[in-house]
Amino acid sequence: MFTIDYSQAKEFGSIKDGTYEVTIDLAKQDATQGGADYLDIRFRIRKDFQQEFQNNIIFYRIFAKKEDGKYPVASIMNLAKAAGIPDGTKFSSLEDYLNQLEGKALKVTVKNEKSEWQGKTYENLNVKRLEVTDIPLPEVNTEISEIDLPF
Repeated sequence: MFTIDYSQAKEFGSIKDGTYEVTIDLAKQDATQGGADYLDIRFRIRKDFQQEFQNNIIFYRIFAKKEDGKYPVASIMNLAKAAGIPDGTKFSSLEDYLNQLEGKALKVTVKNEKSEWQGKTYENLNVKRLEVTDIPLPEVNTEISEIDLPF
């Protein structure tokens, strides 16, 4: 038997302003309906230790510049640095870079802000800062012994 307690219903609620330990759940190139290219980065709030809003997703977009269609170099480098990709790492393509980001841990600071577009007001959770995490991901033990084998 158990009792419903709405105060415990925090997963997938509105994320409050603050700093969260996250992993990069998805990193891909995409475009808006209007054709503007952007990098779609999805951070998942880590659940391997106690913090609010565990398992929630924070959406982060890096838009290509209108002038030349290229992504801002500073944004690309800052994300790589916060994700712990070593300085001097070479990538064969943007896709290679994005694939290397997935699964990396970092710390993000977010703020809820209002914006207006075409006369409507929207609530947005904006990423304000990306930082290197102080908390490494737990190691996964992949050793298999004879006892684990069914034959």
